[in-house]
Amino acid sequence: MPIEMPATKPLRIAVVMAAAGIALAGCAGNEGIKGVAEAAGMATTPQEARSFVRETRPADAQYIPVGSTIGVDQLCPGPNPPAPYVPTGQAARFAAPKPTRGPNDPCKKRSDFQKIESQLEAKRQANESAGTQAKSLGETPAPQPAKIPQN
Repeated sequence: MPIEMPATKPLRIAVVMAAAGIALAGCAGNEGIKGVAEAAGMATTPQEARSFVRETRPADAQYIPVGSTIGVDQLCPGPNPPAPYVPTGQAARFAAPKPTRGPNDPCKKRSDFQKIESQLEAKRQANESAGTQAKSLGETPAPQPAKIPQN
């Protein structure tokens, strides 16, 4: 059974392939090919960021890749370090846990954490007082139940 192909079908295929080529050329970095794609309306050039975007974003933004782990410094031991772990009872059958940091590893100062903790505590108290004030201003008596007329 022979297949009849109209004479215009190869021409249509060539036009579609050319259009696809121009569309894909819009993704290319070559300015000559991309210019043709832009003229055909199949590619665009990125716009310059608006002024408020440039002002609010840091110039040297360093992003952390997804899936990467960040080394976190432990809290430095305080003036009264905890007593060494001595397992007792059932735990005595197991090995003592390994320390999470070595004696020469970097650590974070306790004063930094105490400063942040005091700031958070002040913010919590301010929020609680604002919530109490809002409750006192917005209190209304409970509504009375609807009265149904008796026949």
